[in-house]
Amino acid sequence: MLEGRDFIIYTDQKPLMYAFVQNPDKCSPRQWRHLDFISQFSTDVRHINGTRNAVADALSRIEVNQISNSFLDFEALSKAQLENNELQSFQNDEKSSLVFKRVPSPVSATELICDTSTGSPRPFVPYNFRRTIFVHFHNLAHPGVAVSFQLIASRYVLPNRRKTVKDWVQNCIACQCSKVHRHTKTPLGTFALPDARF
Repeated sequence: MLEGRDFIIYTDQKPLMYAFVQNPDKCSPRQWRHLDFISQFSTDVRHINGTRNAVADALSRIEVNQISNSFLDFEALSKAQLENNELQSFQNDEKSSLVFKRVPSPVSATELICDTSTGSPRPFVPYNFRRTIFVHFHNLAHPGVAVSFQLIASRYVLPNRRKTVKDWVQNCIACQCSKVHRHTKTPLGTFALPDARF
């Protein structure tokens, strides 16, 4: 594609302008091979300030719409919230300290019903999404019951979550294989005193 065409190489590194006219003894063998390869196409290297080099700047930063995919389908979560009877009972309960409001999702174009009593919105999670959320947070480092509970409770509202999280942590195969769950305490031993010097 480049062979047989005349083109100019623009660079923001001024020393590269003199790379083809310098003494070959100054270059390492690797640098010389690279310059030899580039010279097969063009030896016209010109300097341009980095601030004015908009083409290279645009090409070096590929636009990304999304850095990583979300582990949770927020549109399906929003639909499940509307059909959930448990959420409706929480909203109608006057004794509950939870304050539910519709909050726009940061990832999708849907609105989620979130608890805003803590200052940061925590979406209410229907039953069929709870295991997915638990697996996502627990599989990061396989923490115990208390830490797994705190990770989930700080971000989501799960009814009866303490018992549910405890059951899931205790049934985690990776945790069972690598953690000690049965702590045995050995009683202090009694030693017979010697009758004579030893």
